[in-house]
Amino acid sequence: MTKTNKTPLILIADDDRTMRSLLNLAMEEEGYQITEAKNGEQCLSEYAHFQPDLILLDAVMPDLDGFTCCKKIRSLPGGERVPILMITVLDDRESVEQAFQAGATDYITKPIHWAVLSQRVRRLLTSNQAWLEVNAVKEELRQQQAWEELMRNILQQLSVQDSIQPILTAIREWVQASRVLLYRSTTENWFESVAGGFPSIREFSGTDLNLVSEYGEQYQRGKTVVIGDVSQANLPSALIEQFRQLNTQALSVVPIIKASQVVGLLSIHFSETYSQWEELILNRFADLGKLLAMTLE
Repeated sequence: MTKTNKTPLILIADDDRTMRSLLNLAMEEEGYQITEAKNGEQCLSEYAHFQPDLILLDAVMPDLDGFTCCKKIRSLPGGERVPILMITVLDDRESVEQAFQAGATDYITKPIHWAVLSQRVRRLLTSNQAWLEVNAVKEELRQQQAWEELMRNILQQLSVQDSIQPILTAIREWVQASRVLLYRSTTENWFESVAGGFPSIREFSGTDLNLVSEYGEQYQRGKTVVIGDVSQANLPSALIEQFRQLNTQALSVVPIIKASQVVGLLSIHFSETYSQWEELILNRFADLGKLLAMTLE
């Protein structure tokens, strides 16, 4: 997801309070949001917490200098792409090379020419936003291609006898889930595809993960049930414990309806919690339910 509609957040890291104040004022006048760090360690902490759109990083700081801090940021999640503008009193060739070797996107020397700083910041933010938008389009294309390939796979498997297992595996790999379960209500049995390293439901006697007693009315209406955090869900404690043992942190349960009757449930488990579910993925889950109705009596 790009940050097109958000005011850019800039992290200012400098051990000099006066310089931080000046940089803060200059960036606020340009309309940016600001967060500050007074040393390298705090800069790492602020970066991890806020995920800023750009970092103004002083090269010369005590304890953890800007060069080392820059290298560490580049190794953090998302740190490989965030623009880092190094600010330094050092303008010799060796220092400039050191800045770029540490991973700086650009550098500017002190005393700061404020108009130049504003232009550099604006250019870096614009370039990074363009990169994010291009990659968002590429990711959407990749997801669409993966979805189309999954549909071809399922339709092909539907023509093969005993095809449920490969279909579930294809769904699990497509959505990168830890487990995909298919519950057939007419026979009350489960089919399962589970990723390596995760336990099978067959290891737990008396497991009841269809959630009919909790969400049966929603299933009848054809509504997909979404639980973003199992530990916080309004479920019986014994059921939450079963999910914990299965290492299921979030799940989505799709009713499979045939002739206006719920004939099964598709349960997709994830090992991480989800703060929000995109409408597109939920619609695709519903489409999977419609396709799987063809496999159930």
